[in-house]
Amino acid sequence: MEINLMIQMDHPNVIKLYEVFEDKRYIYLIMEECSGGELFDRIYERIEKEKLFTEREAAKIFKQLMNAICHCHSNNICHRDLKPENLLFLNKTDDDLKVIDFGLSRIFGEKDHTMKTKVGTAYYVSPEILLGEYDEKCDIWSCGVILYILLCGIPPFNGKSDNDIYRQISKKKFSYPSPGKN
Repeated sequence: MEINLMIQMDHPNVIKLYEVFEDKRYIYLIMEECSGGELFDRIYERIEKEKLFTEREAAKIFKQLMNAICHCHSNNICHRDLKPENLLFLNKTDDDLKVIDFGLSRIFGEKDHTMKTKVGTAYYVSPEILLGEYDEKCDIWSCGVILYILLCGIPPFNGKSDNDIYRQISKKKFSYPSPGKN
C-alpha cells in the first residue's frame, strides 16, 4: 500500500520514490536522499541552545508541510502519522522539507470518507481519531501540533503516558507558555 501511494505522489515536499526492487526476502525502495536530518532533531537542537524557531522560520517550515498535505489530500491520501520524525530536510544547509513514511496512510474516497482505525503517535493524534471516527482533517490537527512545538518547544498536550496524553487531547484545552519559560 505504501509503495502504491508513493508512486502516485509527485510534489517537491514529498519524498520521491525512484525505484522498487524485490527479491525472495526483501523489498528495496530507492528513494530521494535526504541528508538534512529530521525536523525532530532540529527542534531538539534549538531547545538545547534555548533558541526556538522564530515565527518566520516556523512559517516557512509549516507552509511546506501544508503544501505537501494539501497535495496528499487532493489525491485522496490521508497520512495519519505526521510528526517531526516523519519530516526530513533535503540537506543540512537548506530548509527544504520532505514528508516521509506513508506506512499508516490511507486512501479515502467520496463514499468511504470516514476512517475508524486508531492510528498515529500519541502527541499528534486528533480528538476525532481517539473517538474512532475521522477523516483526512486529522492531518491538519497534527500539523497544528507540529507548529505549536516549533514555536513553543513543547507539545500542547502532554502526560506521563499515552493515556494521559489522550486525556489531555480529548479535553482540547491547552495554553501557551510564557515567553522565556519553556
